[in-house]
Amino acid sequence: MATSKVDICARALVMIGAQPISSFSDGSTEALVASNVYEDIVQSSLTRHRWKFSTNQKQLSLLSTAPVGRYDYAYQLPADPGVLQINTLTVNDYIIPYTRYKDMIYVNSYGANSNLVLDYIFRVEEDYFPPHFRVALEYELASIFAGSVARDAGMIREFKNLADRQFLISKNIDTAEVTTRKLDISRFTNLRNSTRTDV
Repeated sequence: MATSKVDICARALVMIGAQPISSFSDGSTEALVASNVYEDIVQSSLTRHRWKFSTNQKQLSLLSTAPVGRYDYAYQLPADPGVLQINTLTVNDYIIPYTRYKDMIYVNSYGANSNLVLDYIFRVEEDYFPPHFRVALEYELASIFAGSVARDAGMIREFKNLADRQFLISKNIDTAEVTTRKLDISRFTNLRNSTRTDV
């Protein structure tokens, strides 16, 4: 099944009885609406849950200029793919406190001798959307199109309810896709070696 942006929108439009689009610039009202709302709805849907298929992990780079104020160190957030939502920030697999400022992460006590690893949600390509998420997204888009294209309040509620139920199903499926981990007590020892304040 095709998973392009246009195909996802076309299926959502068919759900409300509208004409499917062939592109975001085909000149139709449906295409005008879809091209303006699609990306916002996708990014909003991707941040509803810590989706495994849309999660990435990267080691952050320490910036040479220290923050002005109450933090000791600044790290650069990944630029490509960009960060939609931060899940965790760890040192030696131990979660540490942080504050986000624009495209940077501010921390204390974790400088040049520490390896900060960020787990985050990013804008994954449509090819990676699993079927359970794709259907939820199509229902969500259909609820938007029901108002802006069909102008049917009852249809808006119907598809919004379908979307909410399908997102719940999708979250349950996504949550189950993980191996149970054993407690690694060595991380506590490693943490003590990574919390020295750099001079």
